Amino acid sequence: MAVINPEPTDISQAVFGSMLECKITFSVVLMIRETEPTNWFTDIVSLMGDVVDKILSDRTLSNTVKDVLPTFFSPGEIRTGNKLYFGGVIRFSALLLFIP
Repeated sequence: MAVINPEPTDISQAVFGSMLECKITFSVVLMIRETEPTNWFTDIVSLMGDVVDKILSDRTLSNTVKDVLPTFFSPGEIRTGNKLYFGGVIRFSALLLFIP
């Protein structure tokens, strides 16, 4: 299961014209399995890498943003409610130019 969490956005004046530059940050939390993996690299890290590869295959996110890049990659344990999952968090930063 994957959960996308939006994070606060930084907005500033762009270098050119009256455009605003929005740096959109979001995290993808991956809950891959409930049992501890025997091999973190094949069972967790490679699946997290597949998510990064998929997002980077269209760096404009279907022409929604100018560019997106990963800024954080952390495999580990995720506790939600009374359940423990093994997976990780990947944080991305995207650039959006807005013309008011």
